[in-house]
Amino acid sequence: MTGPVRGSLVFTAPSIDAEAVPATPIALFDLDRTLLPGSSLEALGRALAAEGLVSRRRLVRAAAEQVRFTRRGASDATVARLCREGLGVIAGIERERLVPLVHRVGRELATLPVPATRALLDRHLDAGHFCVILSASPQELVEVICARLGLHRAVGTCAEVVDGRFTGALDGAFCYGPGKLARLRQALGSVDLAQAWAYADSISDLPLLAACAHPVAVNPDRALRKVARTNTWPIFDVG
Repeated sequence: MTGPVRGSLVFTAPSIDAEAVPATPIALFDLDRTLLPGSSLEALGRALAAEGLVSRRRLVRAAAEQVRFTRRGASDATVARLCREGLGVIAGIERERLVPLVHRVGRELATLPVPATRALLDRHLDAGHFCVILSASPQELVEVICARLGLHRAVGTCAEVVDGRFTGALDGAFCYGPGKLARLRQALGSVDLAQAWAYADSISDLPLLAACAHPVAVNPDRALRKVARTNTWPIFDVG
């Protein structure tokens, strides 16, 4: 692991039944700028534009919004608007038309984690922890990356599909901020976070990090870095 590291990571391999997820210590990983060095949504957007499914003008506008959002944060109202706009991009598209594209992008993204990140994942897997990617990115994309990285479960944002087409609405909670905990419960049921590890980069993930026994800030933004230092949480700056 490169860069400054504060705190410690000590894993104890539990004795578990592999099927008994609730009895297994769980490790939760954000995706963008945590497991991946960049944005999975940007990569997907470029692929959509290349296939003519999204106009390049709309893609540039969305990318600019995401940069501002990443650097400055956003209110709940702004986050909700960005979510609606993102869902609007795929409204009316047949799910089966999008799936092959998502799979290709996911396979490409799964090659991007740096060696230090891969080593961290392997330490959790070797310890017998149940490893979950928990991301605001689309469920279909998170599933591909999760499978390629060899983790156990993918939990992302689900878009509503009716008659085989995306409607532009959510199906369940937006997997962002407090919504990550809601999506986690929706996907896995009641999860014991008293032994859980959580890795994330953004202050928006504070509800998730604070709910877990072992919060770790990875490449944290300024606000999260301040909180992590105040609470003496481990900070990983991965090069």
